[in-house]
Order: sequence, then structure tokens, then C-alpha cells
Amino acid sequence: MRLPATPITPTIVFDLDGTLVHTVPDIAAALDAALAPYGVQPTSIGEAASMMGDGLSEFFWKALVSKRLNLPADEADAARRRFIDTYAASPATLSHVYPGIRALLQELRERGVRTAVCTNKIERIGSDILERFDLRRYFDAVVGSGGDRPMKPDPRPILEAVARAGGRIERALLVGDTGADHGAAIAARIPLILIDYGYSHVPISALTYGIIVDNPLSLHEAVMHFVGMEHFLGPDADLHHPSVA
Repeated sequence: MRLPATPITPTIVFDLDGTLVHTVPDIAAALDAALAPYGVQPTSIGEAASMMGDGLSEFFWKALVSKRLNLPADEADAARRRFIDTYAASPATLSHVYPGIRALLQELRERGVRTAVCTNKIERIGSDILERFDLRRYFDAVVGSGGDRPMKPDPRPILEAVARAGGRIERALLVGDTGADHGAAIAARIPLILIDYGYSHVPISALTYGIIVDNPLSLHEAVMHFVGMEHFLGPDADLHHPSVA
């Protein structure tokens, strides 16, 4: 007699910026400090949010274009490094954890679900933010950018996050808020929950794959639905999914 297969423990991978923590206020403040010598206008939260999703360096280059600041290459790179150093020194002064996140992570821990963070932010800064908000203890792994590691939408950091958390990719879910998360989930062939109150510079409704949630309760319900599922439909089955109200 064949014994029933042992269930695979789910792994939930979360993006950081715009998904777990509203980080833009500290990023905007660090940018303004780095560009203070050039007399540019302060960076609004909306302006900063529109440039998020591809890592701190790309954020800085987008900011230079947005502010029409034309600097010599070496001076621009020095300003970029000043921006990152300023942000790294104080990444959680103005930021805050989104409502419902702490309770969701606590419940996942109590259920024995594996969890990881996969962010395009520099890994040491991402880990520091989680520590400062007392969130690091909820995660089995944190994967960020650094060295020659690719960033989302490349699927490899997602695969690494799941592996480092001790999970299996065939029972993993990504929760994110941008096109980078959207592309990474499709490439990694895992289901996706998209948060529409994050930092996507395109309307979340324009992205073709993933369940869309617009409030913390809906996020909780969607994540727990995945945790309780025995099977899920991946990107080969259907790229279009309804929103969860």
C-alpha cells in the first residue's frame, strides 16, 4: 500500500520596500541630503515612490534624470555613494511597518510556515531595517542585492531566498508590489500576490499575473488561502487572476 505523500511546508517570500515597510520617507531624506550641495527641490513621497523597485543605485540615477541634474560622471558617482551611505546610516527613522504585517508574520510563524525576504535593496541595509523594526526574527532568510548577484525580475534571488529558508520552490509564494516582483514570479514559476498600495510606477491592474490585494485584511486572507492549498495554478495555467477585495 502506498503511503500518502508528506505535505511540503509552504514558503512565503516577501518583498521589503512597499510590501512590508513604507521605506520611501527615509530614502527621500537621504537623497535630499546627498543632493543638498546642488540646491535641488525636496523630493516628495510620491516622486520617490515612482522611482522605486530596481535598487538604490538605479533609484539615484532616476532621481538625477527627474531633477534634471547633469553632473560629471565622477561627481555623480560620488553623490550616489554619499546617498547610499547616508541612507545606510539611518534607514528606519521616518519609515514604518505597514498595518497588519506584524500580525501576519506572527501567524505564519505559529503555523510553521517558512518565510523569507527577497529585496533589490542592498542586503545588509535590508537586514538592518528588519532588525530595527524587530521583524528579522520572523524570517528564515533575507536575500538582497550585493556583489554580482542579479536582482528581480531575474528569478535567481527568489530561488536563493526559498533555498536559504529551507523551502522548496514548488510550494513557494511571492508577495510584492512592483513589476520587478511580477516578472520574478513568472520567471520562477510561482504564484504571486501583488499589493496595490506599494511603489509600482505602473498601475498594478496593468500587470497580467497575480492576485491583487488592496488592504491588509485582503493580504492576510490571500496568504492564508495559499498556505491552506494543496495545489495551485502556476503561470502556465492562467496568467490572469481576479483581485481579492
